[in-house]
Amino acid sequence: MSKVSLPKGPRAFGLTALALGLVALGVGAWRHSHPPLPAEYQTLQAVVGRLAAHNALGTSPIGLSINNGSYAGTLAEMRGYCKEAACDFYAQLNPYKSYGKDWDEIGRQSYTLGDIGAWSTSSGTIEVPRTAFRIYGRHTGWLGCTVAHEIAHIQRNHIFLASYYASHTIRSAPDKKQEELTYAKSRQQELEADRDSAVMMARAGYKGRICIDDLVFLHKSSGDGSATEPDSTHPGYDERIKALAVFYAKLEKEPPAKSPAKARATPGHFTYSPADNLLSFVPSNP
Repeated sequence: MSKVSLPKGPRAFGLTALALGLVALGVGAWRHSHPPLPAEYQTLQAVVGRLAAHNALGTSPIGLSINNGSYAGTLAEMRGYCKEAACDFYAQLNPYKSYGKDWDEIGRQSYTLGDIGAWSTSSGTIEVPRTAFRIYGRHTGWLGCTVAHEIAHIQRNHIFLASYYASHTIRSAPDKKQEELTYAKSRQQELEADRDSAVMMARAGYKGRICIDDLVFLHKSSGDGSATEPDSTHPGYDERIKALAVFYAKLEKEPPAKSPAKARATPGHFTYSPADNLLSFVPSNP
């Protein structure tokens, strides 16, 4: 989950006409036969389409859903609609639908006061708060890093592996030690997703250390300058930025034969269901 230009950046990789054409055909056909998407979904479609044109994203559909965001859950708790840690329903409400005065006001305040905080599910859906598009503004490349980070979580089956690790690998450890190891595992997975997102973005032709720029922006936007603590689910600001900088330095030195440009494209098409509030990228690979 994502909470959150260098003069000598990583190699930039040009967009191949074939890869772009395959994705563009799917996008074009969809636009021709369907009404316009909400502006935020159009942005998501463009970002995922570019990533798919240069990365192997697997054979399973990737769902993309724009919601109210986690701050809506906080507001619902403040209103007494739910108890702490049981307010996800309000965070995941469809911001394009009217529910009535009080709930709509929760959505409005979440949009104006909330933060980015995207997350993903083990089943392959990425949730992005609508306010993320307001906050990112024209910086769609930073949005791309956040989306790529969540795709990495899905591709690596991080939720399953965390569950397996807790239920098997560390099951015999003392309770306190289990807790410490569980948090450490979560931080490790966040760093893995950071690295994968950097590679995906480089393959898609984004220049410089763009995902470091995104992490800096995410932390400053959320006001989170915390250090890594034993109970941190994510690495602290300094650790996370330093770790990704070290990875970029290695990425920039890779010889062409091992460069990220070697990944194949993922041809596919998009479908959109207003009723489900879900945009899906459906790969056509066998």
